[in-house]
Amino acid sequence: MKVTEPEISQQYTALYQATIREAVDGSAALMTRLIAHTRAGLREQESQALELRERDRLTDSRRRLNQFEPILCERFAEELQTAFARMASVERALPAAPTGLQFDQLAAMDDAQLAQRVSSARVQHTVQLAADAALAELNQLICAMLGLATVRLEHNPLRPAVYVEAVTAALTHLPVPSTVSKSWISVMSGALGHELDAYYRHLCAHLRERGVASGGLAGAVGPSGAAERPTVQQRPVLTLEKLRDLLADASFDAHDLDRIEQRYSRHAPVLDDAGSATGGLEPTGFRATVPAAFDAIREMKLIDRVVHRVQTGKAAALPVTDAPQALREELRRSAHGLDQTLGVEVVTMMVDNITHDQRLLPPVRQLVGELEPALLQLALADPRFFSHRQHPARRLLHEITHRSIAFESVESRGFSGFMEPLREAVAPLASASIDTAEPFDKVLSQLVGLWDDPDGKEKRQLAKAVKALQKAEQRKALASTIVADMLARPDAALVPDAVLDFLCGPWAQVIAHARMADKSGADDPGHFAQLIEGLMWSAQPHLTRKKVPTLTRLVPQLLSRLREGLATIDYPPHKTSGFFEVLMHLHQRGFKPDAAAASPPVARRPRDAASMSAHLSGNDGLWVAPLEARASGFIDLSTDVLPLPQRTAIDELVVGSRVALMAEGSWTRTRLSWTSPNTTLLLFTDALGYMQSLTRRSCEQLFATGQLRIISAHPVQDALDAVVQTAMHNSVDIRF
Repeated sequence: MKVTEPEISQQYTALYQATIREAVDGSAALMTRLIAHTRAGLREQESQALELRERDRLTDSRRRLNQFEPILCERFAEELQTAFARMASVERALPAAPTGLQFDQLAAMDDAQLAQRVSSARVQHTVQLAADAALAELNQLICAMLGLATVRLEHNPLRPAVYVEAVTAALTHLPVPSTVSKSWISVMSGALGHELDAYYRHLCAHLRERGVASGGLAGAVGPSGAAERPTVQQRPVLTLEKLRDLLADASFDAHDLDRIEQRYSRHAPVLDDAGSATGGLEPTGFRATVPAAFDAIREMKLIDRVVHRVQTGKAAALPVTDAPQALREELRRSAHGLDQTLGVEVVTMMVDNITHDQRLLPPVRQLVGELEPALLQLALADPRFFSHRQHPARRLLHEITHRSIAFESVESRGFSGFMEPLREAVAPLASASIDTAEPFDKVLSQLVGLWDDPDGKEKRQLAKAVKALQKAEQRKALASTIVADMLARPDAALVPDAVLDFLCGPWAQVIAHARMADKSGADDPGHFAQLIEGLMWSAQPHLTRKKVPTLTRLVPQLLSRLREGLATIDYPPHKTSGFFEVLMHLHQRGFKPDAAAASPPVARRPRDAASMSAHLSGNDGLWVAPLEARASGFIDLSTDVLPLPQRTAIDELVVGSRVALMAEGSWTRTRLSWTSPNTTLLLFTDALGYMQSLTRRSCEQLFATGQLRIISAHPVQDALDAVVQTAMHNSVDIRF
């Protein structure tokens, strides 16, 4: 029999937990060795120091390290345990939230924060390089224990970044100057890498001995799901500092441009016919000299000539796919200052990241690529493109890519209808001369007006679906109180399981439905609650055999009223057929007493009302009537109730999240449109407005079996964040 992924995960649960415990238990000894290495390093620096002041500083640093050694060992263990617990609180199959620096955070950072980020990244880079050889195999073994189909670094809680963060956090809390703690971690980083390399090798051997194998795992993929591509060296080298300066320059508002132009007009160079600058102040590209906003003014005068030359001259002799490259080269040569050149590079990298994003279908990636000339022009004419997340061009890119993720393939229903008006609206931008954001704003307004349900049909359908699900959930809440009252009865523990299951399941829903539908204020509308006592009595042969005439009169009325009540909620007969068979057998035993019927049953242990209701009704104790199911596209996946962890993958979903769902044998991409207040019900809508609703438990089941995948649906933001990661990589790579 083929072992499924969840079974593999359960197979290694104890081993995985033991591995984490051993990592925490060994953390104090690891910190002791790191401190010993740092102490030796400081002592060596002391012996080589030529100045007395430097020697005294190093001596003081070493003494402080000795003083805080016990605290460091204790704090490091606590930080590591906290990190492991935090990761365990999230569903293992869900990629960890990104911890890297994001594009929109960069402009607000000062020099000290920037330096700290680069320093931390450099330490992580040093540690990972030292431990890299054994880390690859450990990643495979850890992911195999977790039951994953692919190797994902972020799922390995023992990865170097977690240790670096724990060491950094332990040092940060010490009452020592930051310069001292930074000097310690810079010395520790090399030792930590070698320590982890040895630990990883030992752990890999141990896990292999315990039967963990990684041969069936597929290769690693990036967090977005797209295959990782080798980084191409950009020109000029984009570092965090340069990118931050570019974003800060771009924070000038449009109404500032006239003032800036007047202020710097005396320095403006004269443009010759070739579009090159002559005379005046030589621009450097930094805020201390000529702001990028002023460069943008000059580029507005220059850009038409550049584009004209590309479109009519050089680019005319090139294939269509080479035209953007020709424009890039022209803009690089014509750009004034480093900021302008970096603007071209950032747009180029962003577009390149989007056009290689495997979440997007090929026609969408091609369309974004065709927009590159317009975006390159805009980046120079309106630098707010970089700093304003709500800039019309960025919003247009987001809407195009975000909405396109709704389609699983080019053959998906509605994809051609999505692309045709999109191509028609965007086509003029691809060949236009751009000097403001207005053309992007017009296209955005046109498309949003087309996409956002102009006749209101989808909103009405959504409101109808939400109303149906809210009704089902209200009925569930009321049924839960009814179940609690039934289980509190003294005779409930004597009733056979099948009968009690029926009363706490569908019959509680019948009573709840009657109370919700009643407008008269009656205590027991429909008199369905009255049947509880008679049904419980009739199901106990040791009692009914003493009053056979009463049982004879009761049974026909009881069966008729039970079927009448179930019909009020359209409860399917096949779901209660087993109950009626058991009930008829119990009645027959009451009519024909035997030895077993003469003995009263042994009282069972009282059952918990909440778990009882969920178990009996399935779907977290929820019953969705057929009319409600049709209105909301409810998918019934009634399953055995298993305890849910405190935090699961579904907790990561928010309204607007995209998921891929296996429905009727094929994948469809859909969007979370609504959730109930306690997230027990989720309603999804696909690109054509078709709805599917599921209980939280059903979503968990689908996720665990690989039939539901959460999709990161922000390709533009991810592409810009990847630019920051490239800048971070370049900053770490620079040797000072």
